[in-house]
Amino acid sequence: MHVVLRFRATAVVAAAALLMAGCATGPGLAKTHSPRRTVQAGADASSTDPSTKPSAQPNKPVDPAFAAERMRLVNPCALIDKDVLQTVGTPSRYTSSNYTRCSNYMKDKAGKTLNISVDVGYTLTSTDLKNANKQLAGLKSSEQKLTSSCFVTAVTQENPGQALRIQVSTGSGNEAVADTCEPSRKVLEGAVRKAKGNPQKYTPLKGSPVEVDPCAIVDRATLAPVVGASPRSLAFGLHQCSWSGQGASMELEFKTARIPKDGKFDRDSAEVDLGGVKGYQVLKDGPFPTCELVVVRTKDSSDAGEIAEFQVGASKEKTTDRCQAAQAFAKAVLPALPSA
Repeated sequence: MHVVLRFRATAVVAAAALLMAGCATGPGLAKTHSPRRTVQAGADASSTDPSTKPSAQPNKPVDPAFAAERMRLVNPCALIDKDVLQTVGTPSRYTSSNYTRCSNYMKDKAGKTLNISVDVGYTLTSTDLKNANKQLAGLKSSEQKLTSSCFVTAVTQENPGQALRIQVSTGSGNEAVADTCEPSRKVLEGAVRKAKGNPQKYTPLKGSPVEVDPCAIVDRATLAPVVGASPRSLAFGLHQCSWSGQGASMELEFKTARIPKDGKFDRDSAEVDLGGVKGYQVLKDGPFPTCELVVVRTKDSSDAGEIAEFQVGASKEKTTDRCQAAQAFAKAVLPALPSA
């Protein structure tokens, strides 16, 4: 059964969630504040590069089921379906704030707090891959245990490094689960099994960029004027890609968002014409001034939708017109996206 990308926005600050009954709908499109991992020119490759000296074949998953083109359409909530969560407790409502993350704030079998989240296509650094020295569900795996939470990953691709990741966090005092890694392993085993099977998938709305590989859609001619003929390319997750070189960087990300009534994603945003398509840009100052340009791709009656975000940044020493470059970037890419 395929699931249509239908979105509803709520008024919850910073992480509004779509309630999902049995994973029967798509992800919520409320604006979230997940950490940005833009790589500035000259940044240390070892800090973000999934594999500084990769030996695995590029873009080859450890199993065809985990191919990026397939996983972009997998509804993450379907990977932690109720039959998976019931192995560790009593599921509650599903919440999803982007294409590849889903959470369930539930209770364990003793009634204690057990908050579970799954991330699909989670980016791994070279250090993460090195630390994946365990085995879980037939895949290389790693664990990171903190005071009240546990992160367990199963490597689905080595070059660049990607994984299915489960995060389990608990409460404090009498609400605390003693070992958060035990339910993490169980849920991840179930998620891997679901991913290898026939999980529910999104049926993209007209104009949706959810299936598009952001790293593959941008050609060298578009990149060269800003980052040179041979920029360093880095993929983050399944829907974000950046390029850096010559003291500058470019980034393209497809994501879900709450669409403001006035179109301004930032109070200082200015509307620009991209050849018959509206864009909203803002120049962010700082040590690495960056122009952010947002183009709405889908929008429903509740103002929830999907966007393409283009960024061009450069060191202060460079005289690059960052917003003009961002507009050229968008104009080059938009014709290759699915028609709205």
